[in-house]
Amino acid sequence: MFSPSRLVLSVRPRATPALLVAAASIALHFAATPFLLPAISERYGVALGTAGFISVAQVGGFTVANLVAGRRLRPRRAILVASAAVGFVANAASAATAGFPFLLAMRAAAGVAAGMITWLAWTEAMRDVHALRDVAGVGPLTAFIGSPVVAWMVTVGDERIVFAALALSSLPAAFMPTTFAGGALPPRRRMSPSRSNVFLLVALGILTGAGSSLFIFAASIGQERVELAPVAVSLAFSLNAAAGLLATRRVARDGSAPIWLGLIAACASVVATSGNPIAFYAAMALWGFAFWMAVPLVLSHVAQWSLVPEERTGDAQAIMALGRVVGPAAGAALLGVGSFEAVGIGAASGLAVSAALVGAVDRYRVRNPERRPVMGES
Repeated sequence: MFSPSRLVLSVRPRATPALLVAAASIALHFAATPFLLPAISERYGVALGTAGFISVAQVGGFTVANLVAGRRLRPRRAILVASAAVGFVANAASAATAGFPFLLAMRAAAGVAAGMITWLAWTEAMRDVHALRDVAGVGPLTAFIGSPVVAWMVTVGDERIVFAALALSSLPAAFMPTTFAGGALPPRRRMSPSRSNVFLLVALGILTGAGSSLFIFAASIGQERVELAPVAVSLAFSLNAAAGLLATRRVARDGSAPIWLGLIAACASVVATSGNPIAFYAAMALWGFAFWMAVPLVLSHVAQWSLVPEERTGDAQAIMALGRVVGPAAGAALLGVGSFEAVGIGAASGLAVSAALVGAVDRYRVRNPERRPVMGES
């Protein structure tokens, strides 16, 4: 077993502190969303599925920012400061607004700011393996610590207190010194001819889409089906994050990604259908561990069959973000016409398809190693 102190000590900062603080703020934004949905549904008088569209708006802005930044911008401190300012304004306005449509617009703006900061953090982290692990680990660590705090805020107040806290969390990185190593990657004449990489990218998109379609409603499931208090539900999210952080410190065995993805599908089924608290907690914890065991392994396989390791990194991040846009929208639609079980069936089915795609690519590559592109070509 592991303790919170060991989890904290497992992150030895090698990345720029300002970027770690900024990445933690963004992780807190996304960790807070599942706990905000019931409160937003009640405050604005909308269905729970409709409230889920704040995630669609938020991640939609995040996706657009990542796509544009990677192709049009060079990493600069000015972008970090501007993004932090936009995040502050968008979150403060989210706390003050009385209209649901305006709230959606502010969540989209907050998503754009989050996307810019995430692009800056990962672009710099890619330059050093230790920094990369720091940035990867800060998300689960923040969710582990932040989930109970957010749940407590919603319990003692409402979602406006959470939005105000998110606004304040956006500011510190803007006042911390930081420098960026340089410009964008040089243009290349062609992309890798690896068609199997396309299938892996599709699998990643399905993974995040199917997973987020259910995960965004996990807090509501915990409260309504499992009959847990918000703070008790937050323990499941903390276990998910803690297990994910533990997984980021491990290296998965080559070829095991389909197994981990299949475990996520099983966990999604349990979360959606079981009313047992122990099963709910166990499934959420295993979900976090399996996700962070599988995704880095799939990303490494994408890099290995690219002309240069960085070639498909932006595409992978973008398609995973796109999955997180489509997923909550699909989950909201299923919840509107069905139930949590319907969302769970859809999520588990999509996750199983993702596992099958990754498994098929693994078998193909074992049988056809000569089709691997030559690294370093342009």
